[in-house]
Amino acid sequence: MSTASKCSFYRSPQSIAVGIGLGYCDLDGDQTICDGDVQFCKDPETLRKRLLERKSKEASNHKGEEGQKKRPSSYRILVVDDEEPMRNMMLALLSRLGHQCITASNGIEALNKTKQSKVDAVVTDIVMPGMDGIALTKEVLVLYPSLPIMVMTGHAQEYSFESAIAAGARDFIKKPFSIEEFMLRLKKMIRDYEISCQAEAEQNERVFHLKRKSSEEISELKREIESLKSKLYSAYGGSLR
Repeated sequence: MSTASKCSFYRSPQSIAVGIGLGYCDLDGDQTICDGDVQFCKDPETLRKRLLERKSKEASNHKGEEGQKKRPSSYRILVVDDEEPMRNMMLALLSRLGHQCITASNGIEALNKTKQSKVDAVVTDIVMPGMDGIALTKEVLVLYPSLPIMVMTGHAQEYSFESAIAAGARDFIKKPFSIEEFMLRLKKMIRDYEISCQAEAEQNERVFHLKRKSSEEISELKREIESLKSKLYSAYGGSLR
């Protein structure tokens, strides 16, 4: 029987019958002499139980690792609203969900903050003094064309979904809204942004490889032409014209 197929509790022989394949069983610390063949186990029920426990533990650990991999990322989100209670509410909500939130009370302040540090998304009110949310959306997208922006407003009669989307916003939400609705929309908006970024990166990589392949093929063709010219030159005794 090969070592690879032996019982997982079998331990290689040290001083016990060295050279004839006998070792000992490490099940629950019991050092019973055995050859690692489960068919001849002296306590098959305990062995079966311990193997099931081990398998269950390994599956649980694997599940935990997968859960960590799928844990949502932490995002840096700029919230823009001229009403302080709204800013504080959004700050508390996003922070509780593990995101980093920065706030601005108007469009001009928000625009400056996007220039000072990177943000992953913007959530802005529309009606604000100085620069409103629609103007802010347009200005931000001039600097960062693909940045996801959600527009929110309590003036749905004056500002429509179409006007926000026409300005370049990814989503539009009416005040008052539920926390559940807001979080679903935010997650979808950022997820769509990540997918588009990934698709763009993959496309750029394909283009890069195609260009490199074309460059290599052109270089190879040039070498072949030079080699052919050299052969022809030699064939005609150095008088090729």
